[in-house]
Amino acid sequence: MIKDVRIYNVFNSKGENALRVKIKTENGFFTATIPSGTSKGKNEAKDLEINKIFEIFPKVRKNIIGLDETDWITADEIIEQTENSKDYRHMGISLALGLSIAIAKASTNNELWRLRGTKERYSFPYPVGNVIGGGKHGGKTTWQEFLSIPYKAKTPMEATHLNYEFWKVVGEELKKNGWLTGRNIENAWTTKLDDLKTLDVLSTIAEDFDVKLGVDFAASSFWNGKYYVYKALNKNLDRDKQIDAVTRVAEVYDLYYIEDPLHEEDFEGFAELTKRLHGRLVIGDDLYCTNPERIKMGISFKATNAVIVKPNQYGTLLQVSKAVKLMKKYGLIPILSHRSGETEDTWISDLSLVWDSPLIKIGNLGPDIPKHSRLAEIWEDVPEKKMTSLPFLTEKGETKKEEL
Repeated sequence: MIKDVRIYNVFNSKGENALRVKIKTENGFFTATIPSGTSKGKNEAKDLEINKIFEIFPKVRKNIIGLDETDWITADEIIEQTENSKDYRHMGISLALGLSIAIAKASTNNELWRLRGTKERYSFPYPVGNVIGGGKHGGKTTWQEFLSIPYKAKTPMEATHLNYEFWKVVGEELKKNGWLTGRNIENAWTTKLDDLKTLDVLSTIAEDFDVKLGVDFAASSFWNGKYYVYKALNKNLDRDKQIDAVTRVAEVYDLYYIEDPLHEEDFEGFAELTKRLHGRLVIGDDLYCTNPERIKMGISFKATNAVIVKPNQYGTLLQVSKAVKLMKKYGLIPILSHRSGETEDTWISDLSLVWDSPLIKIGNLGPDIPKHSRLAEIWEDVPEKKMTSLPFLTEKGETKKEEL
């Protein structure tokens, strides 16, 4: 039984306010800390200022005290009933999700990966590492993240090590050539280079590493309603030219991972890109905001083949579980992702196993280090495990012919 609930104002990786929820049961204390995003989709669940959360908390707390922490599903339903809105405008998503995760941790004695029960064999995700950054995260490039995926790694430790080594070598090359300007909020390198020159550098170095490259375009951030505005390249592209440009870049630089290449309302444009880019992951983040109604729209358009999953975009673990189930029913690949204003909590690592996410988007350094360590820890705890089979790729990293 839940005996007490407390909340705390703590800090995220950007030095901003973050919410920590702690519940007390007969078995001890269980906590959850909720991150926040910088590049937020307009369809995300609402959050409240920290002082507002503290104001409404006593009323919410009354509905949580006395619940059976082993029945996390009923607890989530009560949280949803207490909120009584679709977008969490009353309670705020940080409080709702914080309660949900803390109770789920209590129900599994802090082994959140057991939430689905015991499986015979667990598939572990490959980390998607942020190597060079731009856009709203800081840096010269218009595109927000240039990413690496260590697709041949045999364990989580090896995967993390490969991503870090690639990141480190890239930084050394940038510094040697006088291109390096620093690091951004996610510890990705920032440079003097434009988008295409950045890919030139990365693709050359990638030849010596077993990594696939990807880009999070975050295209909504540079769409002005008529054009995609490339300040570094001094170009404005209309929608058709943006589709052509993304297609060409993906093919020339052999991008495996293409996230948010168009703005968040262009379902038809996403569908066109997905048709063109066979054998590659075309991923929606701002397009969906982990919201089932948006996902249903994407399904009807056949807009993407993968979806970013950020629980604090939508709701409780129960609600997000239903969204993931919907994705899988229609063949969409769920990809768990951190936020730019991260905390050191590791629940996203556990959930990547619960929801069979083949990729987990977490940074190479900073507050995401505990998430890598958590995956390595769980790897040692489960009896039967393997790294997942990545969509569209053979073991050698070649595109599967049957997917073309």
